[in-house]
Amino acid sequence: MSKITKKIIRSILLTSAFSLFHSQAKAQNPFLPDSDLDEDDADEIGAIKRKVMKNVVKVSPSGRMTMVSAHYSHRSHSSHRSHSSHSSGYRSHSSHSSHYSSSRSSHYSSSSSSSSSRASSGVSSLYSAPKAKTPADYSLGDRTIKNGIYGADVKTLADLLVSKFYLKRNQIKTKSGYPLYDANMVKAVKHFQKDAGMKQSGNADNATQLALQAWDENKTTIELGFRDMADGVSGFDVTTLIKLLTSAGYAPDPNKVVYKNGQAVFNSEIVMAIKVFQAYNRLEATGIPDTPTINKLKSIKKK
Repeated sequence: MSKITKKIIRSILLTSAFSLFHSQAKAQNPFLPDSDLDEDDADEIGAIKRKVMKNVVKVSPSGRMTMVSAHYSHRSHSSHRSHSSHSSGYRSHSSHSSHYSSSRSSHYSSSSSSSSSRASSGVSSLYSAPKAKTPADYSLGDRTIKNGIYGADVKTLADLLVSKFYLKRNQIKTKSGYPLYDANMVKAVKHFQKDAGMKQSGNADNATQLALQAWDENKTTIELGFRDMADGVSGFDVTTLIKLLTSAGYAPDPNKVVYKNGQAVFNSEIVMAIKVFQAYNRLEATGIPDTPTINKLKSIKKK
């Protein structure tokens, strides 16, 4: 390479390098003097140029020139990494803060949501609609029992009507495994309401249910034929039987008739009176007031 070429290239490189070097140095150190130097500052310019030549351009003995800016590039890169690291640390800190903020926000939001959910759940549980009852869930007194209703409460009512002599066990019909409040039970309840001096609605309302539970079966006007009679049984039906026998002309000896709680007691004297009646009316003389005997007694009374 000729000397002229070297000078031209050197001049171009120096000018460019000087400009770049000063701009970079100025950016890193704002206290450096501006590049617009006067001609009087030749010494300073020369020092800078020599520094540029030393650190930017390297000329080999053969005349080959190479850039030696790798060192600055490396420093710049290190500085950049440091800055990046610092920035990264800032970002990391910011990220941490963001995470903390997000976590706190999420935590409080979650806590608030959880608290709100619990509060909502509590309110919901306090004011939730009542669960619909099944037939098994009803107890006597929970509702007015009307025709067509069935359930555990109807079973309790049926048992009471049987024990108080208003309903026969074989008259009870069932639905879905529970006693059904049908015509037979309506009739039994009306009968009880009449005995208790209540309105004969046939519906087992709360007042009827309470009265039936406290009812004394000795006061029940048991219909004749409702039950089988045996020695020692007393009640309205026994008293009715004596009245029918007396009306038909086959009255038992009044001195041998016993009463209990105001009602006649079924005994051997009454059995004898029934046998005589059956014999004279061509019925089997069993002494038992069965259906044919009762029907015959009622028909004679009507005459």
